[in-house]
Amino acid sequence: HVVWISVRGLQDTNLIGKLGKKFDISALILEDILNTDERPKFIEDDKHLFVILKSLNFNRELRKVQIDQISLIVGKNYLISIQETDNEYFEDVSKRIYAGQGKIRSLSSDYLCYAMIDTLVDNYILNIEKLGNVIEEQEKLLLTSGKELVENIYHYKTELSYVRNNVRPVKELMTRFVTCDSDLINDHTYNYLRDLEGLVTQALEAIEIYYTMLSDQQNSYNATISNNVNDVMKVLTIFSAIFIPLTFIVGVYGMNFDYIPFLRYRYAYFILWGIMIAIAILMLFFFKRKRWF
Repeated sequence: HVVWISVRGLQDTNLIGKLGKKFDISALILEDILNTDERPKFIEDDKHLFVILKSLNFNRELRKVQIDQISLIVGKNYLISIQETDNEYFEDVSKRIYAGQGKIRSLSSDYLCYAMIDTLVDNYILNIEKLGNVIEEQEKLLLTSGKELVENIYHYKTELSYVRNNVRPVKELMTRFVTCDSDLINDHTYNYLRDLEGLVTQALEAIEIYYTMLSDQQNSYNATISNNVNDVMKVLTIFSAIFIPLTFIVGVYGMNFDYIPFLRYRYAYFILWGIMIAIAILMLFFFKRKRWF
């Protein structure tokens, strides 16, 4: 039979140290297990296979991706899982064991390790899709939102980068897992591991798709802002163009010469206003015909 030892929480370092002595686990591996900033990795020695990876959980209310570290130690007929928190990451695996469903009760510890990694990778895809749904919903707001949309785009870009930095090493981890020739891995398990490697690739591709989508949203928003600015500048330019000849006329009749035509004429003021209004109307008609607005 296979023994599964599940440790939840890293507070009891004495317990983890006793496990290390009991199962002959090196101090360097134990140090990696206790270091929650450790990069996902795969390590092989004569007696064990060590897998360190991360779990993902996207909290829609907080708009944050929460990541916990999970370490798996595979030995002859036993597996030790050490996780950072008390979350039920492997509830489905436990149910399958208790229900006797599938091959999990009849195969060895390497298959149990595969089943647990498979659960985490499926969770990757599920949470990436949740994050992607939020990103897709933002596209409806591109034409109506202001600075808040830009802040959201940068926020989700940061979250996706965080996810990518923790999922990308799992691809390398699975490649090393598939290519290792440890006696602890049965031949039939390699087929499952290769399939799992494909799921990790799928998760990475989804991350890249949503990251590109955010970049497109940012470009679309910038283009919309530029178009709005151009429209404003167009209107201001038209008004400026209209007032240039009017300013010229007013400037000419504002000079301090004694002899200026019509300066003493009784209706000169009204005639001047009529000329300026006519010029403004003619220029607006010209701009409209040129389709400048």
